[in-house]
Amino acid sequence: MKHYWLAASAALFIACSPAGPTPKADVSLATEVMRVLSADDMQGRRAGTEGNTKARRYISEQAALLNGGIAPEEQSLVRSMTRRGKTFDAVGTNLVLIIPGQNPSGPILEVTAHFDHLGAQGGEVFNGADDNASGVGALFSILKSFREDPPQHEVRIVWLDTEEMGLTGAKDYVDTQLDDRPRVNLNLDMIAQNEAGTIYAAGTHHTPALRPLIEKAAETVDIDVRFGHDRPEDGANDWTTQSDHGAFHAVGIPFVYFGVEDHPHYHRTTDEFETIPVARYHAAVQLAVNTAHVLDDNLQSIATPCTAPQSEDPAAISTEL
Repeated sequence: MKHYWLAASAALFIACSPAGPTPKADVSLATEVMRVLSADDMQGRRAGTEGNTKARRYISEQAALLNGGIAPEEQSLVRSMTRRGKTFDAVGTNLVLIIPGQNPSGPILEVTAHFDHLGAQGGEVFNGADDNASGVGALFSILKSFREDPPQHEVRIVWLDTEEMGLTGAKDYVDTQLDDRPRVNLNLDMIAQNEAGTIYAAGTHHTPALRPLIEKAAETVDIDVRFGHDRPEDGANDWTTQSDHGAFHAVGIPFVYFGVEDHPHYHRTTDEFETIPVARYHAAVQLAVNTAHVLDDNLQSIATPCTAPQSEDPAAISTEL
């Protein structure tokens, strides 16, 4: 993921106050997944490498343990892309797990996080604890929560590949797996490095009805949720197309994206598990779980079917070093 700094004056602080029952979030599970995926033996999880394959197998095995022994479906992808004047194939594998809802023909909640990272370069390994083992770990907490408290609507947990190659995994998923059923996308990418206890929610500029739902989800969590990074006038500070939610946005699907601003470890070898403020990460995981449940509760009123592709092309976004 690639994004930039936004002036703090443009953000809105959501105060935390007790309200209503809170969905159970297994933050220890999320933390362990992040630790394992960001270890040296995963070799930075670059798409098309042995490390990426090892990470994918680990995700699949752990998901099956939470899903009655049923592993996510593997969806292989090969997409041609051009970068810096060179055309090549981005090769990867998305993992998709479907949690049935009580309304089998209703809208769908698509919950996404990419598991690939930069791999090994110049003899150094880019382990990507925050980017994006943190989001992958949170997906497991969301999966476990919905398995224990089944959703009203169908929920798809999607571990996306090749995000670091221009969001090609997300584009392939959107192009091949989406039908005319209305949907909302919750995307998690870099949610752990929030030393100050601050996280951003992007997407409410495009879908204002999402904002009170996020505020509700944040009421019982010790975390500062700020809104922004999603307006065209923000220029390079606009995150709308800078992670996998961009592929959903391009076809008119509302999205909520949680992420932190760039930090000194972003796309550096120091993005290690040891540099993560774990207590802050736990709060971000709880926020993600709360939001998933709140979105499910309100999906009928906010979900939108696919429309014709918009002018923004997330495949053109470069996330290289």
